[in-house]
Amino acid sequence: MTRLSRRISVLSGLAAAGAAVTPWQGARAAVPYPFKLGVASGDPASDSVVLWTRLAPSPLNADGQGGMADADVTVEWQVSTTDRFSSLVASGSVVARYADAHSVHVVAGGLAADSDYHYRFRAQGQISPVGRTRTAPAPGTFGRDLVMAFASCAHYEAGYYTAYRRMAEENPGLILHLGDYIYEGGVNTSAVRQHVGAEIVSLADYRRRYALYARSTCACSATAHPATS
Repeated sequence: MTRLSRRISVLSGLAAAGAAVTPWQGARAAVPYPFKLGVASGDPASDSVVLWTRLAPSPLNADGQGGMADADVTVEWQVSTTDRFSSLVASGSVVARYADAHSVHVVAGGLAADSDYHYRFRAQGQISPVGRTRTAPAPGTFGRDLVMAFASCAHYEAGYYTAYRRMAEENPGLILHLGDYIYEGGVNTSAVRQHVGAEIVSLADYRRRYALYARSTCACSATAHPATS
């Protein structure tokens, strides 16, 4: 894997020792849910991985800011060996900046090779969906069998992304998007479904279009896919 981008989504891995358990319990804040674009992981090495999310309670707002206020937000993250997070192997916090449309890229290092883990985020009193991730094998070694899935030319207006649900059912360890994760054109009224907004030309347009595609992909599968800031 190279860099987390519109062309790459990967269930990689994450592990680190010695982190204290921090349960996230209690009533949630009375604010709109900010994790509507899901979570993702990518760029796995044998000792590190990138975790991604973007805070966007209203992902399709025309200003490209996803319904977030003009302020930076602290986002906490956790990694565990189980999806219940009864024991943590890594945790920390990062600032989601308004200038970056509240996107978060966490690089976690000091990790165990070729291992499966779960991760999640918390912001504004709300907890994200739980993601599954996996590290690469150690250099010079053969890792476990790896189920890989590929996608390309996923035009939003041409269909309903049911292939992504089938892909998720295969429980892949790696998903590669080979190109055309989004399409830039305006609304085609004769298509199966329509883009939101006209042909995209500005940064706000691109943020909105990526959000449309990412939200729709997440809704059709158990796996979150990346968008960009």
